[in-house]
Amino acid sequence: MVDIKVRIQIGAPLEKVYDVVSKVDDDPKFWNLTKKIRNISKKEGEIVREVVIGKTDKCLQKITLVPKGELHVLWTKGLITGTKDLLLSAMGNSTLLEISMSYKISGPAGLFSGRIEEELQVEAEMAADLIKEKAEGRPHSVPMEERKSWADLIRG
Repeated sequence: MVDIKVRIQIGAPLEKVYDVVSKVDDDPKFWNLTKKIRNISKKEGEIVREVVIGKTDKCLQKITLVPKGELHVLWTKGLITGTKDLLLSAMGNSTLLEISMSYKISGPAGLFSGRIEEELQVEAEMAADLIKEKAEGRPHSVPMEERKSWADLIRG
């Protein structure tokens, strides 16, 4: 089991941060692991979708949006199973974003859990920084370098 936790204070009101994180079709802009998204169904507060991670690995997700405060992602099928939660807490004119991920990695990737955990930690920290920049209305300032996702690393 891989468990990741990241907390960041964002200089924007909760509503503005929620507007950024609730646009889940923009996930590839924030989460390096997510390469492609195909929505299977959408209804109020719930989305079921197929996500391609790495080059070809497909996973299924069920996303539950709790207005103005929480986003819950349940990975139900594929290389990753488990949960990713984004919790927002108002702090005056700023917002605390807490990201909590608890994943089980299956298949050959499970043999590299230590390395995968490091990659997922970096991914979560980078996503938090990118969400912060977007919510605060700042241009992207974190230097991006071309890197392989952990799924690509195990396939060579």
